[in-house]
Amino acid sequence: MDSILSAINDYRIILGAIVLTLIALILIKYFWEQVSFHVLRMKMNAPLFGKIKKLAKNPARDDAGWFHSEKDLCSEFEPFYKKVDKGPEYYDNCKNYLSKVGELGRKNLGFFGWLAISIMVFIEAMGFSYVLAGFTIPGASESLQQQGAIGIAILISGLLVAFTHFTGHELHKNQLVKTVRVWWRQDNDQPNLAPRPRVKLENDYEDDNDPAWRMMLSRLSTNAEVTPAYWATIGTVIFVVLVAIGSTYVRGQVLESEAMEQHRSQTSAGPVASSDDPYATAVPPDLVESQQETDAAVEEGITNATLKGGWATFIVLAVIFIFLQALGVLIGYKTGFAGKESGIAHKYTRKFNTRDEFEAHHERKRNLVVQIAQRNLTKLQALMAKKLSQVATDKGMLKTLEGGNNRTFLAYNHRSTTEQGHHDVNEAVARNDRDTKLARVSAPRAQQASPAQTETAQPAPAPEANSPGDSHGLEESEIQQWMDKLGWERQRTIDLLIKQREKKAAQAKPEVSEEDALRMMEESNQ
Repeated sequence: MDSILSAINDYRIILGAIVLTLIALILIKYFWEQVSFHVLRMKMNAPLFGKIKKLAKNPARDDAGWFHSEKDLCSEFEPFYKKVDKGPEYYDNCKNYLSKVGELGRKNLGFFGWLAISIMVFIEAMGFSYVLAGFTIPGASESLQQQGAIGIAILISGLLVAFTHFTGHELHKNQLVKTVRVWWRQDNDQPNLAPRPRVKLENDYEDDNDPAWRMMLSRLSTNAEVTPAYWATIGTVIFVVLVAIGSTYVRGQVLESEAMEQHRSQTSAGPVASSDDPYATAVPPDLVESQQETDAAVEEGITNATLKGGWATFIVLAVIFIFLQALGVLIGYKTGFAGKESGIAHKYTRKFNTRDEFEAHHERKRNLVVQIAQRNLTKLQALMAKKLSQVATDKGMLKTLEGGNNRTFLAYNHRSTTEQGHHDVNEAVARNDRDTKLARVSAPRAQQASPAQTETAQPAPAPEANSPGDSHGLEESEIQQWMDKLGWERQRTIDLLIKQREKKAAQAKPEVSEEDALRMMEESNQ
């Protein structure tokens, strides 16, 4: 142990640099969103090579009257806006998702928890890594063996922490799978043990009418038979047992080797030299032989006691090692998530006690992103107006430059959301209500289905994405034509066509003049 501490002291600068680097990486990962956002701002506004100055030189436009430079800048800020563009409905979805999968109230293992368990396992690994280094690097110097011991300890402790944590997660997931099967056996109305594959965090409401076991199963990733799996557990048990037995055996062999080496050095020393006193009388041979037998018996007893004590110590250390790994498994069982999107749901809700706190926090974040993005966009538009107006040969470009007030970051985000067919939680709820109403209208048609289909059908289900009943009055040939053009899935294409139809219907309505609006207001006040 003294040699290990000496090695740590000798290489404290290198070890300190490694620790500081790891801490820096952890902090960067934890605050990555803030760091990347500040990096983006610096990249946009760099004095000499800023991206705004580069974009201001591009006069290209699209058919909608947006400069490509404006769209490029807005697209850089759009991902940050999407991350904070969450309403209170999303908070409810996250809470409901965790509740349905049975993980409401669970937490991830924090930084200090990881640090504590890693330090304990590292200390335990250092206890036998130095012994292993002597066999791993035979003939190496003492200094090189000390370095090898530290490397072996880091390797073994890292593997042990990972294996035990994964095992705990696996046992937690198996417990949920067992719960699903127990609840399914008690449900006489549902013969098939099958999940609802379309359930996601954004449409968590879709299976509100399903039984509890199906809600949980739809959020777990299991095998086809929906049975527990123990691959990580078996691998961890084998690895821990091999390390415990192997380290104990190696320690014992080193102890016995040292005992034999000590015994050999004592016996090879030979008889004690005679005294220089010429008048000393010689010791009788019988007395010398008796003394040698006594010394041999004492040395043998000391050696046996040392070996027994050493073996007992190594066995105790092996037991402590096994219990420490069991603690790691227990920590993994009590922390972490098994649901497909439980980690995301916990990430968005762990800091907030109510939906109002969630809404206020994301509103502040959203406003901050919008302000900074709009500030950069305004700076780009002003620089483009200054540079391009001097060299423009097209009056349309000058008109576009003058009308920059209509091209805002929020306008770009709304346009991008519409084009990509993206739906937030409110739009998804509205779509689900529309599908439910359509399902009720087509209920008589569904009653003519086969008995097997009627048996497995859910009460008032929304039509599947590939069923002909979800076209909402659109021609099948038109849907297929746009699916081929856009390369989108059916439901996404239908949603876009419905939006376009509603947009055309709104544009077809006669506009009310300002005078008519004032007259209507006066009449309503009378």
